[in-house]
Amino acid sequence: MTLQRILTISSVAEHPTQKDFLGNPLKVETPYVESWFGTDIGGSIINWSVPLALLFAIPVMLFIGYVMERGLIKHFYKRPHADQILVTFGLAIVLQEVIKYFYGANPIPTPAPDAFQGSFDFGPLLGLDSSLAYPYWRLVYFGFSAMIIGAVFAFLQFTTFGMVVRAGMADRETVGLLGIDIDRRFTIMFGIAAAVAGLAGVMYAPINSPNYHMGMDFLVLSFVVVVVGGMGSLPGAVLAGFMLGILESFASMNEIKAIIPGIDQIIIYVVAIIILLTRPRGLMGRKGVMEE
Repeated sequence: MTLQRILTISSVAEHPTQKDFLGNPLKVETPYVESWFGTDIGGSIINWSVPLALLFAIPVMLFIGYVMERGLIKHFYKRPHADQILVTFGLAIVLQEVIKYFYGANPIPTPAPDAFQGSFDFGPLLGLDSSLAYPYWRLVYFGFSAMIIGAVFAFLQFTTFGMVVRAGMADRETVGLLGIDIDRRFTIMFGIAAAVAGLAGVMYAPINSPNYHMGMDFLVLSFVVVVVGGMGSLPGAVLAGFMLGILESFASMNEIKAIIPGIDQIIIYVVAIIILLTRPRGLMGRKGVMEE
């Protein structure tokens, strides 16, 4: 949002030829970026502001993640999971009000680049008689998400750094006794996690216009997905995300809501309750986790 606002800062000047019905010159707003780089290049920079924001999101979110972990989160590692969840919620509420103060309460439209406007019709591709359209940007977002998930999974599973982090999550004290600075690695991982969240937020902006409370909307769902998938299990979180997302999509169909009104608002939590009652550690959680 910040980058978009910077790129759209405009100068106001009277147009030499355009006039209103009274003969007064019309005032025209021209973004400074178009004045500096020309109409074509400047317009392209504004049009591609969402992809360009990815370049800024990585260092900014790495820094924010570092500050959050060093200043607050690290003090709750040895405390119960409930305390960690509560401090995260509290921090989210504070950040929500900060964003509201600087950007206002109204959603900020953030369009996708013109090249990705419109939809792709899967109907002919699948041999269907009817149309099955899906927005181009959602396809881009799906591919981007799959790439990020694959990169995070490979980093945690196949690198020495990732293996040490997973070992530290399982037995922090033993890893520390081996002379490894696990706190520093946790800080780096928290920064990486913040950067991944920032990238996801930037790419999602054209789908859901950014607003000050959207983070809190997704925070609750994220906790549900993590718990249902299994604490500490990345494949479990991915599986739970797909499962709950598909169920919510089906529950949002008019035919389903006509039978059970409001089911789309509670289906995720109903499924989470059923799974946790029958399998407390989640779908792919380690045995013994959250089963005491």
